[in-house]
Amino acid sequence: MPPGPVDYPTLRAQAAAMIPMIVGPGGRIDVASIEDRQIETRDAKVPLRIYRPSTEPTGTLHYIHGGGWAIGDLDTVDHTIRRLCRDLSMVVVASSYRLAPEHPFPAGFDDSLAAARWIAANRSSLGGDSLPAIIGGDSAGGNLAAAICIAMRDEPQEGRPFDAQLLLYPAVDLDAGENDYPSRVRDADPTLRRASLTVCVADYAQGADTADPRLSPLKADDLSRLPRALTVVLSVDPLRDEAVAYAGRLRDAGVRSELLEFDHLTHGFVHFAGIIPAAAEATDEVVARLQALLANG
Repeated sequence: MPPGPVDYPTLRAQAAAMIPMIVGPGGRIDVASIEDRQIETRDAKVPLRIYRPSTEPTGTLHYIHGGGWAIGDLDTVDHTIRRLCRDLSMVVVASSYRLAPEHPFPAGFDDSLAAARWIAANRSSLGGDSLPAIIGGDSAGGNLAAAICIAMRDEPQEGRPFDAQLLLYPAVDLDAGENDYPSRVRDADPTLRRASLTVCVADYAQGADTADPRLSPLKADDLSRLPRALTVVLSVDPLRDEAVAYAGRLRDAGVRSELLEFDHLTHGFVHFAGIIPAAAEATDEVVARLQALLANG
């Protein structure tokens, strides 16, 4: 991002325009059915898109898209969700949320939490109440997924909580400065610069206490009794070190926590699986590790 105020409408239009290119020559993956619906809350209408696999479901995945809390929607991750639906053979519910800076924290968190509550309460009509349910997301979506796990642990709820969390290169310490982690100091990922991360955090938080666990899950006092976790990091990503620290704290709190690191990919790789063979191979490895985590739980 250039210095100064960010033209988010233009960035959103550019992200949408890239989709036909990154879907890849194979086109969009077929699934059995896709259903759009909304959850109405006091403050918003939260969009959901439900993908059902062509094979017998093995569970449910709630997926929250990234985009710096300011870019992205259900359409920008459609090609990725189709892949996960097919490869995991799970019912995948993708949710979106009100975007910053027009709707700062806690709007994105609240909308994602409402979606997670709905999924937890409707597991039986999704992937099956007796089968695993996962919450996951990439980047900002990983931030929201991690924060939601903490929030749902600490509240009464309808339905079973999630059994696992999939955190793809998540931002988990929005309270950190540019020099607080070696991975931020290195600033080595051309797809996510440290300066851009700082802008995104500021435009999302907008004066809120960034040590709030809803913003910075790593700052939570207690990380016990959370769903088992697979955290995926990238060696060049400025978010790497905080995500590694989070995986370690989960483990220290008694949560089954696994870490998977790639040293040849950049931030956002799962969305390029249709055009970059290495990204496709890595996404396959993520799926296999997640399945193993569920099988051995």
